[in-house]
Amino acid sequence: MGPFVFKTLISSLLSSGLVTAGPTPRATWDNLARDAATLKKFGETVTSDPQGIIESWTGTDVCSWKGITCAEHPDGYQAVAGIDFNGYNLGANLRVKDLLDKLLDLTFFHANSNDFTGTVPDVSRLEYLFELDLSNNHLTGNFPLSVLSAPLTFLDLRFNELQGELPDDLFTKTDMDTIFLNDNNFSGKIPEAGNISTLYITLANNKFEGSIPASFANIEGLKEVLFLGNKLTGTVPEELCALELDVLDVSDNQLDTTLGPKCQALKDKGVLVV
Repeated sequence: MGPFVFKTLISSLLSSGLVTAGPTPRATWDNLARDAATLKKFGETVTSDPQGIIESWTGTDVCSWKGITCAEHPDGYQAVAGIDFNGYNLGANLRVKDLLDKLLDLTFFHANSNDFTGTVPDVSRLEYLFELDLSNNHLTGNFPLSVLSAPLTFLDLRFNELQGELPDDLFTKTDMDTIFLNDNNFSGKIPEAGNISTLYITLANNKFEGSIPASFANIEGLKEVLFLGNKLTGTVPEELCALELDVLDVSDNQLDTTLGPKCQALKDKGVLVV
């Protein structure tokens, strides 16, 4: 079973809503015992568990614990391959690194709406990680450069307290089809874009300055891009308006609202919001 199949299997589990697994008779229990110990240690740091998630982690079969998904690793052993803590409201002052530094077989980590604090750890060692959702927590620090070295296709860092400038190569070296960075404190200029394939980009409600890069028109398949709620100046690039977009929101900035013909056509269609 190769890495692609491993990734495809977990993707299928996600899309079907099957985010838990049954008994694991073929498991390599030494490996699962290691991961179970990591999860148990993390559970000891949880001081608020309104849904009783951590309390439900009983027994020795970690693959049956709520929020945990197991799958067969490419090397043939059973592994903790996914964590889904979305909406669990776990607290307080939890650290993402306590999990991502040790659960190296993860293909997805979803932790929306909890109380994770600190910085985003180095995820470059997670060679199968393709979805990372840390939105609506209390994460601080700069943009985590290590995500550019992971095989991510989905990155969601919305509604945190991240700051600083975005890396110059964010939109030139990534295979991510979704990048959500809105509602942080990112600043500086928006990086130029290259010939990447990204469907959804959200940069709203930060502190970006300068112009909207016309090079975003180079992004293949782009459907939605949100620039609203920043300090952007200049005009809306006609090159960007020439794309077959579903949503282009540039409102609540300091832009010149004089539109070229392509942008005016998008505005008339309700696609462009100025």
